Amino acid sequence: MSKTNDYIELENSVLCTAASVAHLDDPVTRMRAITHLFDAIGEQVGRSRFHDKAVVLAVLVRRASETYVSARRAAIADMRAVAA
Repeated sequence: MSKTNDYIELENSVLCTAASVAHLDDPVTRMRAITHLFDAIGEQVGRSRFHDKAVVLAVLVRRASETYVSARRAAIADMRAVAA
């Protein structure tokens, strides 16, 4: 598999997991899960064939964070809409 395909597969997995973590109810569980995700990203990138692993790691962590925040905001908005 090419490095591009490896990256796309890893990114899809990271983004899906980040969005799933955002929907967890307990804040402690959410923080543990997102921390675990960040650790897993580091492990996966460390074992990868990417040329500039530090840049790939930074991009994936940033994308995971953005996805988490976006999904969390959407979940909060949904909860408020249901409560109203």
